[in-house]
Parts: sequence; structure tokens; C-alpha cells
Amino acid sequence: MYPFICGAKVNLDGFVGAGFSLNGDTYLYGDGQENFDLVNVGLTVSKTVMLGNYSLPVSTTVLWNPSLKYARVQLAFSLF
Repeated sequence: MYPFICGAKVNLDGFVGAGFSLNGDTYLYGDGQENFDLVNVGLTVSKTVMLGNYSLPVSTTVLWNPSLKYARVQLAFSLF
């Protein structure tokens, strides 16, 4: 992850991931055409929300797989 914004009201991180196979065949996260391709590009916005005396880390991630051409949104929070 690469931090774009740190220490503000929210933190913003970006990331890029690739997939490849060691045997020259296709790999699990790709389109079945290549043995190396970008498979994960996204941004994560995170913040710690105070609920009384308890701090709750919350984050939202937007992910895009350019190889398969689909996107996902993830909402996460940590209880412990």
C-alpha cells in the first residue's frame, strides 16, 4: 500500500497487484489469456471512529481487476 494522505481526518492509501504463474500457464485471478497481468488496483479510505471511550477503526476499499474488468467495494471494521 502506498499512503497518499496520512494523519488527516481520513487516511487514503492506494495499491496495485499483479498475478503470474511460474510454469508459464494461466493463473487464477486473470482472464485465462496471459500468464502475467494486473489483477488488483484500488484505494482504501480509513478512519478511527470514537464511540464513547471505544475507538473503532473503519475502512472502505474500492478494488478493480483490470484483467477481468470487474470492481468491488468492501466495508470493514475491526472489533479487536
